Amino acid sequence: MPQPNKLTNAIGFAMKAGKLVSGDFSVEKLARSGKARLLLLDDAASANTKEKYQALSASKNVELIEISSLGNWIGKPGRMVAAVTDLNFTTMIKRANADANSAAGE
Repeated sequence: MPQPNKLTNAIGFAMKAGKLVSGDFSVEKLARSGKARLLLLDDAASANTKEKYQALSASKNVELIEISSLGNWIGKPGRMVAAVTDLNFTTMIKRANADANSAAGE
């Protein structure tokens, strides 16, 4: 497992606080209901899963972030998708993702 950083710590905090829902059915239901503030997708997800959540993200105007090893960071290996329901955790995760991308030179 890669070393933890601000992004993975923020995701872990959201999970522990009960503000992150994972699993295909639960996340899709949450996103369609308009309660998802941010979608997280494992970069190892299948092409069909990526297409499905990219389309859902666009139709519901919810940002989608792809990260590696999502399931490991939320303590549920094998989970490919998650949704954040809290605005404060959404802001924290977006900021940490931007910092990680700028540090990586993207």
